Amino acid sequence: MANAAAAARAAARERLAADLQKLGAALRLEARPGLAPEAQELASSWDLRSQALLDAVDSTEDGLEVPAATAAAELLQPLLGGGAAAHPHLFAQGAQAATSAAQCCSVEALPFFAVPVASSLLALFFNEQLDSQTRSAAAEALLVLVVGDCAASLLAAPAAEGAVEALIAAAKCEGDPQQDSACSVLAALAADDIATAERAASPEAGLLPIAVERIRSVAADGPQGLVGRSFFGPLRLLWVLAGSAAPDAVRTRARAAPGVAGAAADLLTALAAAQGTAEVAAQQAACQHEDLEEQSLSVLSGLMRAAPSTYAQAFDALTRSGALPRVLALLRSPSKAVRSAATRCIAAVAAEDPGRDAVFKAPRAVSELAAALRRAYADGEHPILTQFYAADALLGLMSHSEGRRVAEALARAAAAEGSAGSLLGALAGLIAASVDEAVVDIEGRHIMCAASAGVLAQMTSAACAMAAERALRRAPRLAEACVGALQYWAAAASDQQNLGVVLSLLFVVGTLAGFEPAQATTILGFTPPPAATPDTAAARAALRGAPGLRPALQRFLDWAPGAMQGGFEVLIAKWLLKLPEVKAPAVPAAAPTPAAAAAAASAAPTAADPASAAPFGAPVQAPATAAAVPPPAAAGSPSAAAQPLVPEAGSSSSSSSSSSRADGGGPSSSGGGGGGDGGGSSSAGGSDSGAEAAAWPKACASCGKSATAEVPLLRCVGCKAQYYCGDACALSHWPSHRAACKAARRAAAQRP
Repeated sequence: MANAAAAARAAARERLAADLQKLGAALRLEARPGLAPEAQELASSWDLRSQALLDAVDSTEDGLEVPAATAAAELLQPLLGGGAAAHPHLFAQGAQAATSAAQCCSVEALPFFAVPVASSLLALFFNEQLDSQTRSAAAEALLVLVVGDCAASLLAAPAAEGAVEALIAAAKCEGDPQQDSACSVLAALAADDIATAERAASPEAGLLPIAVERIRSVAADGPQGLVGRSFFGPLRLLWVLAGSAAPDAVRTRARAAPGVAGAAADLLTALAAAQGTAEVAAQQAACQHEDLEEQSLSVLSGLMRAAPSTYAQAFDALTRSGALPRVLALLRSPSKAVRSAATRCIAAVAAEDPGRDAVFKAPRAVSELAAALRRAYADGEHPILTQFYAADALLGLMSHSEGRRVAEALARAAAAEGSAGSLLGALAGLIAASVDEAVVDIEGRHIMCAASAGVLAQMTSAACAMAAERALRRAPRLAEACVGALQYWAAAASDQQNLGVVLSLLFVVGTLAGFEPAQATTILGFTPPPAATPDTAAARAALRGAPGLRPALQRFLDWAPGAMQGGFEVLIAKWLLKLPEVKAPAVPAAAPTPAAAAAAASAAPTAADPASAAPFGAPVQAPATAAAVPPPAAAGSPSAAAQPLVPEAGSSSSSSSSSSRADGGGPSSSGGGGGGDGGGSSSAGGSDSGAEAAAWPKACASCGKSATAEVPLLRCVGCKAQYYCGDACALSHWPSHRAACKAARRAAAQRP
């Protein structure tokens, strides 16, 4: 991150040097009639003052300080005054230099440069005597300068009195060449000034329906309406007002604007058509659409995350316009911001059943999401961006009725890549980042861990069924990251919100360490736990190096709800506590990684913990499937290796499983069908009686054995419809039974 910031500062310095050199050459060419006297005087002192500015940039690593920023404003402001009408070329160069200088300022000094320069630019934009090109150039420079505290400072300046009302009036002038620019400047101010946002979104201003209609009009014009557009004011305004950073009332009003979803989806479709048009392709340099794509995607994903009603509108707009394939295609965009926005949009689509089904049927959807996850990891992107949303989308697809195929496809891909593959590396990175308080606030880290651990748990289950768990067990950092995260989140297991994360991590860590369902006798104390093998060595070493894991597991067992006692994850926790690596005093690792050290040293988070970093920007919700932790299928179950990596449209499979585990359900059996909601794999004696017993055939759903007087079958306490010989059969049949069990429990809960 530090290297990237230094590179950005160096690039900004080079741009500023080039801009100042061009300005100096232009000033020395000849006397310029109509230029303000103070601007003409710059020619004689330009070289000295511009070099002093560059020296000030070179003298600090954090950007220009206040005195130098003030001097920079005094140097450039004369070129941005009233003489712009007579010398538009000189003004354009001055505006470009102002943009470069702003990027060289420190955060504290930026207002001292931006406010006086922006005041001059704002006056030029409102000057109707100037040509359209000059006014548009002033607006573009304003978009760079009006950020953060600069917006409020600018609006408080005497020169900007009445600016918001003037911008609203200009934004409502249909056919005015500056209508789009007025919307853009208004959006820039509204992004950082609450009063401006409230005024722009108010019914009295009437801008929201105008913005929607303007977007629709441009989309209807097709490629020709998009040529030369690097930004689009009405879309930018709608993006700001409907975004997660807007005040609640403003955001709600903007998202409720009639037709907003359809307008955004239609624009995405038009952008796709424009990209495929030869005429536009020839003008690629003048037709950069990344901002338009990012903003359209963000508006749609925000609508889908907001409420069921707006989800339905946005999803209908995506499917009606045929834009969903375009969203998937944008996962390969060269723009990092567009890829992140596309992944976020797909995750929002896959959060509900209709969207889940549509994405599942889309050709190569799973492959594209997995590729986006790998690419973002390989490029070193921040984990809360593309990587988190790709994991969230994949977890949503695993909740599909045929979601088991997604887990199997990913497990096969991980096995093909090998233990050093980027897919497992990305998931390990997300899980490790969830305990790093410098990454994002605690809410963001929780849902990041819920998504990545949920995907990994499903992959682990599928890998066990295909006897392909070796790649997972030998993946670098995976065991260490999962053990560190389990220790971190299990310490707060009494928080119901953390329970799903702990269950996912327990299953993964147990599998990596060598747990198998047949080891129930070990848990009961009849046999010692197995020794480490080359495959489980990494997990055992990570367990040995986690000093806080034992008390965290004990706390989880003490708190686990009654319905979970004897459940699958509880069995794993008890098994882990019997391992010598967990029972023995912790031995410091030879070279612990920062992620493991942070996980071991961190205190357990609570809901009251303050955020330790800036809130993460995009609106996200913990997926309903975040607690998904299926047990592994039996080792002898049929392999899905012959199935295609990506489900084809309209294809079907006899495999059916659901990854939703919000109720803590798992394979559970009891004689006599005791109550509960499927909370574990416990067994109890007893038998059915009367009409109910006669109505259900007594045969084990796993092995087919019939009940006898001496060996009665035990009934699943979740659905009360399946019978098993005992825990081993219940556990091995769970992947096939899970979806039906969950549906039966839901139906039972809805009965009066």
